[in-house]
Amino acid sequence: RDWSSDVVLFRSKQWYQRRVRGGFTANDNSDTILALDAPFSFNDKASHSNRGLDRLLYTGTEALKQLRDQRSTLDIIKKQMGGIFSSLGLSQTVMKMVERRLTTDQYIFYVGCVLTLLIMFLLLCFAI
Repeated sequence: RDWSSDVVLFRSKQWYQRRVRGGFTANDNSDTILALDAPFSFNDKASHSNRGLDRLLYTGTEALKQLRDQRSTLDIIKKQMGGIFSSLGLSQTVMKMVERRLTTDQYIFYVGCVLTLLIMFLLLCFAI
């Protein structure tokens, strides 16, 4: 076997690659190319989602803190109003009747909300 012709062919292939492709490539095989765009893109999307979830958790935490503050404020107001009503001469039985009426009104409100949502849901299901 004549090895000199193989060397000449190899060198001519190198020259062709430099000349036509603009530089020498170590491998023409595309199996060795590392596709890193997809993992980097996934990492960017995951970090963006993580930041969004952090913002969502922070917003929810702040909303809960504000609700707790409002509840404590309303409890203080309720105690002060009870003191004012008792100083005006309203008896404890009248106060309890008012509180009972308030809970009854709340039950009526919640039942009305549930019934309204149920009716809207049924209309939506059967209308479509």
